[in-house]
Amino acid sequence: MIVEVFRKLTGVNPYEYQKIAMENLVEGKSLIIRAPTGSGKTEVALIPFIYGLNDFLPSQLIYSLPTRTLVESIGERATKYASFKKLRVATHHGKKATSSLFEEDIIVTTIDQTAGAYLSVPLSMPKRWGNIFVGGVASALTVFDEVHTLDPEKGLQTAAAIAMQSAKLGFPSIIMSATLPDVFIERVGERIEKNGGKVEIIDVANESEIKSRKNRKVELINRTNEELVADTVLNKAENCRKLVVVVNTVERAQRLYLDLREKTDYPILLLHSRYLEEDRAKKEKFLEEVFGKNGKGECIFISTQVVEVGMDISSPVILSEAAPVDALIQRAGRCARWGGNGEFHVFGLAKDVGNPYAPYLKGLVEATITEISSRGNFTLDWQTEVELVNQVLSSHFEFFMDSTFFYQRLGELARAVYEGSKAKVEQNVREVFSCDVTLHENPESLEPEEILALPRIRVDARVLSGKVEKLAELGIKTYKLEENPVIGDYDKSGYIPVLVKSKEDVTPFELYVLSGACYSPEVGLVFDKSAPNAIKSFEPDKLKLNDIKSQAEYKLEKETWVEHAKRALHALDCYLIPRYYYVIKNFADYFGYEYNEFVDLIKCITALHDLGKLNITWQKKVSWDSKIPLAHSDKNNVSGGLPPHAPVSAKALQPYLESLFDDEDVFKAFYLAIAHHHAPWVREYKEYSLIPDFDKFIEEVWSVPKELIKAHDSAGRLDFTYLDLIDENEAYRLYGLLSKLLRISDRLATGGVSYESIFSA
Repeated sequence: MIVEVFRKLTGVNPYEYQKIAMENLVEGKSLIIRAPTGSGKTEVALIPFIYGLNDFLPSQLIYSLPTRTLVESIGERATKYASFKKLRVATHHGKKATSSLFEEDIIVTTIDQTAGAYLSVPLSMPKRWGNIFVGGVASALTVFDEVHTLDPEKGLQTAAAIAMQSAKLGFPSIIMSATLPDVFIERVGERIEKNGGKVEIIDVANESEIKSRKNRKVELINRTNEELVADTVLNKAENCRKLVVVVNTVERAQRLYLDLREKTDYPILLLHSRYLEEDRAKKEKFLEEVFGKNGKGECIFISTQVVEVGMDISSPVILSEAAPVDALIQRAGRCARWGGNGEFHVFGLAKDVGNPYAPYLKGLVEATITEISSRGNFTLDWQTEVELVNQVLSSHFEFFMDSTFFYQRLGELARAVYEGSKAKVEQNVREVFSCDVTLHENPESLEPEEILALPRIRVDARVLSGKVEKLAELGIKTYKLEENPVIGDYDKSGYIPVLVKSKEDVTPFELYVLSGACYSPEVGLVFDKSAPNAIKSFEPDKLKLNDIKSQAEYKLEKETWVEHAKRALHALDCYLIPRYYYVIKNFADYFGYEYNEFVDLIKCITALHDLGKLNITWQKKVSWDSKIPLAHSDKNNVSGGLPPHAPVSAKALQPYLESLFDDEDVFKAFYLAIAHHHAPWVREYKEYSLIPDFDKFIEEVWSVPKELIKAHDSAGRLDFTYLDLIDENEAYRLYGLLSKLLRISDRLATGGVSYESIFSA
């Protein structure tokens, strides 16, 4: 059946490795896949999910990738396939955060967004929604693609940890790449099985069945004793009118581009990471027109690492600076991509720079050069690629696959959850900490909202730090927007542009304004005062500015406490219980409950989640008439604000909840889902006393012995916090699911919000 679905969606039969992989996936096994570039790994994840969601597989798929470009590319493919069952797809990254609650059927996103969601710290949404996001990643089919690009000590360990812990609960994961060494594949497979999960390793032994590789022959030309300069490029361009040139740093790419412009009128295009989104999109469209499958025209394309993943382009000849072997293989994947003969030239490193190995590790680059030099010129087929990866990267990965690093990463993940820090999230993904840079000649003349609305360019914070003194010498001022929040939080109070005086003032995750530097659509951001067609100041984005200024509170309608509880139960029954059948059943099985018994427990906390609103103080604040308690008032502004009710709900229900559960970890998950249904990091509750006859109103929605409800208490701390869950991953994941079900039910029950409205546009 899965083969028929594959054929219907793609129009072709699956390769043998795809068929084996998909059959194992629908049996509930996790997969580790090593397959050549262009061999259809994406379809292995998407098509079985579309075929078996909420039956053989979880109700959601979260597809994680290293770059925004890849997210957009895979997102388009996912949307095409998902239309077969009219599934919802969201592409979600720092520049386009479309999934407000991680509730779509398929979410294609970056690895740091997935990590943030899993750690209850969504990078592009308010932190108060954090535990809803946990519920997504904790119970989805998770896919980690192109994982060779991840830091082996950080991002790769984080992906492996999420995959391992998912497999233990019966939620499959997929890890895949073309350039993983044997040692990584074997160790992660062992780790998953040792932890109680099922895993299948899929390793393509022969590339001949892959259509795009069957008639492809790429020769690696060893030129590591030469430097890649403009004259070399021009000599090759005389006989090759479509030429790709890949260098390792932005500055090097910009300099090579400007050198070539002075020497030829031949069409040249430059692309790297320091462009505005709109300019990058134009360049990528042009590249597709020239280097795409049906491309026409001629061009010398100068690029950095951005060419390695997500670009479906091809050139008969690629000139590349030396880099670690996995990076070279990805670059070579753009050579004769759809068949035919190709040449991949590997050059030595520039000698006139401070660190010629940047941004890579010296040892990996030198080991790659040594291995290539020992072979001379050779055909770069799939078997050779695997041999090269094992030869150069095995010892490097062997070091980081030591269990010490893995358990250290688990500890850091737990710390990120407990501290709720976006910086801690990034520290679990990569070493390169980025910041945002924008341009304006006089930032002190702007309002904070206007600065926040300026177009931004993502830059490595270490690069900016290293240039602060040089910029000052050139008369370029660097400002930091103090107290600028991390992505997506527009609380503008207290924002002021402050002059940066030393490189120590530059830190990751902040917004910096350069006054005097310039930007060019041709060469991108330039840490200088001159560039072709230079732009000195950006203008605030009007739509973004209006959005920042119009942050309005949601207007609530008057609603009784009983009405709201019944509406929340209705939303849970109608939408969420059916949608998450597979997920709920898996958790019930794992923790030793019958399905219906577990569903009743979820209904219980949904019915009683707002018990804290029966607090006399809360009711008086919303103009209670001493007869019918309210869940929401139509008063827009309550003097002094409403007292927090969620932690009071948990505290008042604690005796009853304790009577329901034998397993303390399961109890904590249910208890904290109630306590955190408005603020995931709340640790304290205020003094409270429930209204007279509170039990009569509770009885209308759920039967609870009155003596098992703590009707009043003085202020204090909750008995449990995140710290009591994060060391028990299964309970933490259950907490995420419960929080998601409860909070979305609560949202749907409030003010007539429709289920469709909670999805991305």
